[in-house]
Amino acid sequence: MSLPANPISRVVEPIARVVAILFGYAILIYSVALSFEIVARKLFNISIKGLDEVGGFVLAISAAIGASYTMAMKAHTRVDVFLVRMPREVQRVLNTLALISMSAFALFAAWRGISVLQDTIEFQSSSPNLQQPLWVPQLAWVVGLVLFGVIATAYAIHALWLLATGRAELNAYYGPLSVKEELDSELEALKSRSGSTTTGDRNG
Repeated sequence: MSLPANPISRVVEPIARVVAILFGYAILIYSVALSFEIVARKLFNISIKGLDEVGGFVLAISAAIGASYTMAMKAHTRVDVFLVRMPREVQRVLNTLALISMSAFALFAAWRGISVLQDTIEFQSSSPNLQQPLWVPQLAWVVGLVLFGVIATAYAIHALWLLATGRAELNAYYGPLSVKEELDSELEALKSRSGSTTTGDRNG
C-alpha cells in the first residue's frame, strides 16, 4: 500500500511553485536587460543607470523565495550519513528536531526582515542610484521570508503531531530522500518535461 501524499505539501507546494514561477519571470526580464546593457556598453558605450542596484534586489528576493520553494519541495541539503544507520525511532525524533530548527531559523529571518522593512518605511529610505523607495523591493523580499517561515512552521507542527501520535509516516514525509527516491523524482520530472515538449510539438 503506497503512502498518501503529505497533506501539508498538497497545500504549500502549489503556492510556493506559483510564487517561484512569477519571480522566475522577473529574473528572466532582468537577465534580458543585463544582456542588453552588456552589448550596449560594449558597442555604443551606453549604460543603464541603476541596473546593478536592481541586481542586488533580485538576488535578495530570489534567495528568500528560493528558500521557501526549496522547503516546500523538500529539497534542502541534509547530511544523512549517520542518520540512516540509527534506529527508526531515533530518526523520527531527529527529523522532527531538524524541522523545528529550520522553522526557528525561518521565523527569525522573517521577523528580522519585517523589522528592516518597518525601519525603511519609518525613515522613508530610498536606493542611492535610482532613488526608488526601498520598501518596494524589500516588501517582495519579506514576502519570500514570511512564506519560508510559514511553510517551515507548518511542516514542524505536522511533524510534532506525527511524533506525538506515533504515526509511522513521519520518516517517510520528513526524512531525507533515499537514492532511489531522488532517482525516481528526477525520472518523473524528466518524463513530465518530455511530455510537455511532445505536447507542444504536436500543437505546433
